[in-house]
Amino acid sequence: MQEVNELKQYLKPLYKHNTERLCSEIISYAKDFPRNENPYPNLLWHKFLNLYAVYPDGVENGNAAPLARLIPHLAHIKRLGSNALHILPFLASPLVDAGFDVSDYMRVRDDLGTMDDMRNVVHEAQKLGIRLFMDLVANHVSEEHEWFQKAQAGDEKYRRYFIVQKTKPHFVEKFHKESAVWARYIVNGKVRDVNIAFPEMAGEIPHWREGKDGYWYYHTYYPQQLDLNWHNPDVFLEFAKIIVFWASLGFNFRLDAIPFVGKGAYKQTDEDNEFTHQLTAAFRSVAESINPECVFIVETYERIQVITRYLGYTHFKQTHLAYNFHLCTYLWVALVEQDATFIWQKLDELYEIPVHADWINFLRNHDELSLAYLQDPLLSDVKNALTKYGEPFREGYGISGRTYSLLGRDETRFLNAYFLVASLPGGVLIPYGDEIGKTNIPLDKLPPQLRKDTRNINRGKITAEELNSAKGKRIMEKLSKIIVKRQALREFLNVWPQRLTSPAGVFAATYHFGISELLVLVNITDKPQCVKITIAPHKDYEEMLSFHKIEYGEGKITLSPYAGIWLQK
Repeated sequence: MQEVNELKQYLKPLYKHNTERLCSEIISYAKDFPRNENPYPNLLWHKFLNLYAVYPDGVENGNAAPLARLIPHLAHIKRLGSNALHILPFLASPLVDAGFDVSDYMRVRDDLGTMDDMRNVVHEAQKLGIRLFMDLVANHVSEEHEWFQKAQAGDEKYRRYFIVQKTKPHFVEKFHKESAVWARYIVNGKVRDVNIAFPEMAGEIPHWREGKDGYWYYHTYYPQQLDLNWHNPDVFLEFAKIIVFWASLGFNFRLDAIPFVGKGAYKQTDEDNEFTHQLTAAFRSVAESINPECVFIVETYERIQVITRYLGYTHFKQTHLAYNFHLCTYLWVALVEQDATFIWQKLDELYEIPVHADWINFLRNHDELSLAYLQDPLLSDVKNALTKYGEPFREGYGISGRTYSLLGRDETRFLNAYFLVASLPGGVLIPYGDEIGKTNIPLDKLPPQLRKDTRNINRGKITAEELNSAKGKRIMEKLSKIIVKRQALREFLNVWPQRLTSPAGVFAATYHFGISELLVLVNITDKPQCVKITIAPHKDYEEMLSFHKIEYGEGKITLSPYAGIWLQK
């Protein structure tokens, strides 16, 4: 079988003599699951992605179980123009980290409903042509997971599932550098500096906790989330079964925290790790053996050259999509500075990706807005402009808050920002609530135990009242018009734009597809902007979509504040 030979190719450098055993056990397990037997699989559907992300209990409409409440929401997602849905963590979890602390990978969280409810969601989504994504949390498990419980009880087999040491780590200090918070350790006589993911929630020794068995367990995130030892082949086997199980139901995967997967203690990012790349290729190979159309999204904010390595090459495909964190940060820089030059700076760096892959662009996701890689004065400018509309996170190197709130609850600016994102090459992510202009939950309205993690202000539920409000309906109608029209023009946005001469406050570009051309102009300032361009709008170009007032003059187009237009030739 071709799939088996491919999997062996990826596993052999990782697990050597264990490769045959792993493949044999995976094949034996997978034979009991249905396979997508489509003789003509659509292997590029992800190149036309409009992704909507929602927590499994993020919709409040009636008294049914949360997963059952998602079913009527699917029609809403379809009207928005989205063709894919990322259901944020829904597996069994004590919810220390919003479900990213998984206690059982084969079971839906009890408070959400049943596996039958989930199968109904899958069935209804498929009828509407909506693809489903779930989180594959492969870096760590919850302290309540059976594996950790057995390790704590002294079972050496399961202790080897984790990154452990017998002696207490030598922690020196916590300090700030490079727009982040760090911990310094002495390891074998040498200094090791490690980024602290959640400094507000770090324990006395930021990356280690002592277990009941007397061993010290490594963790990248919360102390209740213990990192897995991916050099143990049995850990890979466990996750291969998890991938087979959910891929057979039709799920695609978001690879959570992938830069930490496959590494030992004192994990570093921004560096190539061949083990991790072989591992992600193996994940993909396992999934495609069940469903050739299965797609993986990589979630990481590292240097661009490191991120693109997770996408692989033409002859070594790893993942299909990557969240465009770099562009996200610089979109906010551009919006704050009212200068589209910053967008082009990043676009020029993002061009080199393999033909099978794509970027997912977004203004906000379910986490905080990361300001990583920003330096002063831009860092201070963005923090000063946005923190008054949100809450600091990572000791000020990130900002929590919903898109609508961070844009000052200004509907015009909000829709202009989405018109801008929709004008960029790649896919688009819309987090639940953005389509109705949902605002932050005030920090003091959260339960006390949830206030330390300020990301909770951009979580919560969207209600039927919000969905049916005049504001919600108005924003939904306008945003869906943008997304639906964008999908009709998506062939243009699968190529890279060419920059046009324009004022700094205007994103001006052309896209070429065949003999056709798409002209994009977006004014991101609060003042009218004039772009010198010679066109006859009703002769040479057809207006596809416009936002706010546009004036055509002799050899120029004038865009009112926060206006935008798409013209096709």
